[in-house]
Amino acid sequence: MLRVRGLRTQFPTSDGLVKAVDGVDFELHQGETLGIVGESGSGKSVTALSIVRLLQHPGRIASGEVLYRGRDLVKLSQNEMEKI
Repeated sequence: MLRVRGLRTQFPTSDGLVKAVDGVDFELHQGETLGIVGESGSGKSVTALSIVRLLQHPGRIASGEVLYRGRDLVKLSQNEMEKI
């Protein structure tokens, strides 16, 4: 149902590039529950925001796939994403 492969999310700053999410992979099947745990600042929220494409500027998905029911959410337009 949801497959995340090689997700990388970055934020350019005046001090350089911050790699907030660096190569996240997981797969979630219908009926399953996934818990993501980690220290404060480890990228849990940015991972979730990346999956649903709600990153605040200047954050961006640098690479990876977010496949939801076979469709790559990273490649969808804003209109297509809103329909999902």
